[in-house]
Parts: sequence; C-alpha cells; structure tokens
Amino acid sequence: MDNKTEKKILLIDMNSYFASVEQMCNPALKGKPVIVCGRGRTVVVTASYEAREYGIKTGMTVPEARKLCPNVNIVYGNLDKYIDTSLKIHKIFLDFTDKVEVFSIDECFMDVTDVENYYGGAENIALIIKRRLKHEFGLTCSIGIGPNKVIAKLAAKMKKPDGLTVITQEKVKDFLEELSIEKMQGIGIGKHIAEKLKNIGINTAVDLGNADLMMLTGFFGKLGWVYKNIGQGIDHTPVRNYYDKSPIKSVGHSHTFPQDTDNIEVIKSYVLMLSEKVGERLRNYKMAGKTLCIFIRFYDFSYIMKRKTYSCYFNSGTEIFKKSIEILDKNIFPLSKKVRLFGVSISSLTRITTQEYLFEDQRKNKKLIETIDEINKRYGEFTIKPLSMKIAENFGIIKKCGVLTTRTWKK
Repeated sequence: MDNKTEKKILLIDMNSYFASVEQMCNPALKGKPVIVCGRGRTVVVTASYEAREYGIKTGMTVPEARKLCPNVNIVYGNLDKYIDTSLKIHKIFLDFTDKVEVFSIDECFMDVTDVENYYGGAENIALIIKRRLKHEFGLTCSIGIGPNKVIAKLAAKMKKPDGLTVITQEKVKDFLEELSIEKMQGIGIGKHIAEKLKNIGINTAVDLGNADLMMLTGFFGKLGWVYKNIGQGIDHTPVRNYYDKSPIKSVGHSHTFPQDTDNIEVIKSYVLMLSEKVGERLRNYKMAGKTLCIFIRFYDFSYIMKRKTYSCYFNSGTEIFKKSIEILDKNIFPLSKKVRLFGVSISSLTRITTQEYLFEDQRKNKKLIETIDEINKRYGEFTIKPLSMKIAENFGIIKKCGVLTTRTWKK
C-alpha cells in the first residue's frame, strides 16, 4: 500500500479501567492493590496493576484474590460511573474526528487518516490524547497505531500500561512473525478458538496466515476466512462514525445466585424474574424476538447453553418464562449439579408496530402489560410482580441482578 494512502487507525485502550477510575475517585486507593467486583459471590472484573503484581487476574474469585493479596482493596463496581467517565473521555477523541468507534467501555478506534496532518501526524495525536487523559482524568491508556483495526488492536496490547506502539504497513509482516496465537486473543479470536487452533498445529500469527483456507473453513465454517485474514494482518472494515447508531442485536439478563443451588423452585423463580426484566426491556425498545437462549453456569464453572428459534415473535415476560421452562424441562432438568449463574437472552429481533390485536383477550392482556410497565417505571422495578417471584426474593436480593451486556452490531 502506498504510504500516501495508508490509513492511520488508533486503538485507545484504557489501562485497568474500572480500577483506575476508582483510584481516581478515591485518592486513598492510589498506589494500592485494588480489585473491582460485583456485590455478593462474584469474580474479579478488573484488577489494578498493583494488584496484578500479586498474580491477581480478571475472572478469579474474590477469595482466590484475597489469598494472593490479603490486604487487597475490594471495591464494588459502579457501571454508571464508568459509563459516564467513558462518555467524557470520548469527547477528547471527538475533538479530532467523528470517526470514533466504541469497541468496548474502555476501548475506542479512531481513524485519523484525514486529519493527522493538521496535528503533526497520528503519533502526535496519540501523545496529545495521552497527555489530556492524564491531565483531565488522571488516567493512562495504551495506544496502538496501525494501517487497519486488527493491527491497531494488536499494537495496543504490546506495551502496557501507558504504552504507544506504531506499526506501519511495511512493518506488518515482521510484527506478525513475533506474535503467538495467545497474543492474538481479543480481536475475534477467543481463548477457546486459540486452543482449537493450537490443536491443529497453528501456534503463531504467521501459521494462521499461511494455513490452508479449506482446512480453516472445515473447522470453523465461514469464520475460517476471517481468521486467515487476521493471521495476515488484513482488515478492510472501516471505523464507524461515532454518531451512527447500530441496531440492537440481542437483549438479556443474567444473575449469580447468592449460593449454589439445585432447588428447582428457586431456579424457576429466578428464571421468571429474568424473563420479566428481559420482556420489559424489549418493550421499552419497542422490539420483539423469536430466538431464546438459556445460559447456565454450574458451581464448578462448567456451563451449558441452549438456543431455540420459534416461528413467532414475542416480548412478554410470561411468554419468555414459559418457553424457558420448556427448554429446561426438555434439556436440563433434572439437574446433575448445582447452579451458580443463570442467564436468559432474546435475539432475532424486529421492531414492533402499534397495531391492535384482533381478539378482545389479546387486547386486554396488552393493556395489562402496558399498565404494569408504567407502574413499575414510576414507582420502581418490580413494584408489581408475579407472586412466585417471592421465592427468588427470599433466596437473595433480586434487585441487584446483573445485566447481560446488550450487544449492538452493524447490519
């Protein structure tokens, strides 16, 4: 690619974001080991770099983290705080260009190809961003600069914390030769895919780029083509405009139980609660779906996922609950071991119209649901709730239910 037309893509990765925000908000935590987690029995969501020096990693249980560092500071996560800070951080990026794509709550792509000459080049833009983040928020980030999103993402992982890595198109080949498959995780290649690739003799990015396409598609279907391009450092996907709104792809909720349980009535009560929450959010979005996914994580962290697509769209909690129980009765009950976490999500979404139902009982049911939604919005979640939900309420606090991330994708 000619250097005059080479794209300059930045990936800004905030360092230990949740923990860093907590340290910024509470100066007493600065320089100390900090882990951020949810309330109740949960795992480490993120750890400060001081905590990582003790071997604490994301995904560990809190007791495991305490064994490694008895004096670790435990902070309960505040998603609203992190989102608010992210939105403020985005304003810094938008001072340079509208081509800012939010990749996650702590990562953004920027395409500065058209504006870099106004600021002394892409690398200087990165340095300005790092200085402003430090000055305005007391936060650090690692930035990767590359000719496309894949290379920028990989480059950002090279130097942490507070790093800056520039990979030009002419350096891509040499850069990839040094990368193991493990270091490529997070760009479309997850841990399990990395393990499968190693099982078939692919240990480096170069191995992946040189692999036979027929073999890759045989193992991974259409994704085999994507993985081969990643191994070659090829990515033609553009950085989206910050103000372009992508359609919601799925809506769901999950909840970690206060204690592992195999009590069917308790589990069903939680399923009802989750179903009602998902149904309410779907209706708020004026959407309905026809694919239901059930996710269960057991006490030993093994899991099972069941998905079923129906012929008709639905968005009521009652319907979601009924279909969820049908899947459980057919595929999972009776339980072979105790359950730690349960999740329900709906996908294959469509916008719903306001047309009236043909039959009187359907119209009455629609009006009842709308009335309950309005009361719960005005007076608080689950002000009106099914009686059987009391079982879950007695088993543990239901209003602290965790949110399963709503995924948004561009069609």
